[in-house]
Amino acid sequence: MKRINLSLFAVAILMLIAPFSASAQSNIMYGSTRNPLMNAANPAFFPSHSRFYLALPGANLNLSSPLAYSSIFQYDTASQKTNINLNSVLDTLSDDKLRFGTNIHAVGLGLDLGKLFLTLSTQAKVDLSFGMPSGVVTFLTEGNSNYTGDNVLELLDGNIIAVRAYLEGAIGLGYRINDNLTIGARAKLLVGYLDLSDAGSSLTIRTEPDYSAMTANMDFNLNYTSAIDISTDSNTNRTSAHVRTYMPKNYGLNFDLGARYSTDLFEVSASILDFGPGIHWKDGVKRIVSAREDNSFTFTGVDVSSVMQGGNLDSTYTQMLIDSLKSLTEYKTIDGEGDYWTSIPTKVNLGGMFNITQGVSAGLLFHGEFERGIVKVGDVFKTKNVGFYSRTSLLARANIHDWVEVVASASVITSNNHWNWFNPGIGVTLTPFRALQLYTFIDYISNFYIVDAKQLNISFGLNLFLGSSSAD
Repeated sequence: MKRINLSLFAVAILMLIAPFSASAQSNIMYGSTRNPLMNAANPAFFPSHSRFYLALPGANLNLSSPLAYSSIFQYDTASQKTNINLNSVLDTLSDDKLRFGTNIHAVGLGLDLGKLFLTLSTQAKVDLSFGMPSGVVTFLTEGNSNYTGDNVLELLDGNIIAVRAYLEGAIGLGYRINDNLTIGARAKLLVGYLDLSDAGSSLTIRTEPDYSAMTANMDFNLNYTSAIDISTDSNTNRTSAHVRTYMPKNYGLNFDLGARYSTDLFEVSASILDFGPGIHWKDGVKRIVSAREDNSFTFTGVDVSSVMQGGNLDSTYTQMLIDSLKSLTEYKTIDGEGDYWTSIPTKVNLGGMFNITQGVSAGLLFHGEFERGIVKVGDVFKTKNVGFYSRTSLLARANIHDWVEVVASASVITSNNHWNWFNPGIGVTLTPFRALQLYTFIDYISNFYIVDAKQLNISFGLNLFLGSSSAD
């Protein structure tokens, strides 16, 4: 059992170094009828032509960025140098976030019992998001001339960074009410391994009305929970890490609901995913706070006579200024004052497909994600929405010779009023002999030139099928 726990923990930790993210689900999966991953998008879906499936380990990787490489770095042919377009970076990151993460599907199974079908699955997930606070952009682009006296400039406005790693075990049940209507539900048990989330950090700048002085106040306040303890030896200055627990007591619960109505001519469906409170962090809770209680620095300008001594730069004075600024960013880790919650983004799917022929279908799918935060005030929980992301896709599906399925898509992606108009995708599912299934999905390809790419979602894996079915 200890080896099993170690293996599961290793999977979760290894995902922290993966370069992509799976916080966003591929729309192509929703358009499939043969791949078990379709059930993850809607618990009312079950793959056709099989009574039982076993999902072997697979991965879903996603990169979502408001910035492309070409919008950050621009090559000047005259000077033959590559420059950084700082204005583009600041303007874009102030409205949107970089989002990364990964999902590893460890194992899953499904059993079709006629009117009922049962699904079980386990996954290791990592989500990361980072955004540039609007106050920082204001200060870097406009300065502090409009913020004097009591008009304080707030540089940090929360929700800057969020990192979360957890395991998910799910059990789902679908029910065929009649030949046309199917409903489904799924319960998800969550176990949290790592969380780093903002708990109210602030950075303010106050400028005297006569511009004689400017005072900066920095207050770090981050929630931090990890199943790994990291320590530094004060004598050797070596950093070491050891596993504190393989099964932390950071539990959570979420739910999925779905429905599907189908006829020989068309089908419509809807689902809501990850609806619930999220993860309750209470095992090994820490806080990252400022090292000093009075963490402020007042800058009164530079006295030239103090900086220049005998015609030379006085390094002592300049080093004092540098050390004073560095002290603002010094932090320490302390025991947490109590437990807290973090939510998983809730997803909504609305889809419709028209059956052109027996093997060819086409339709539309809307996929939306609500990035939420849960705040606990006393015994009262408050939910706040801090972002909304949507993907609307034109889907086309073709089943060839009963063992090849091809799904193609063209998606429009929106994120906090940022629009990305053309994002093609394609997925191929091969099921030779109706037993072994191989699949690959590549979705949200924002540009075929890597330097212009902003979105990418890749899924791949294997499934085993036992027992044939005549269900469509």
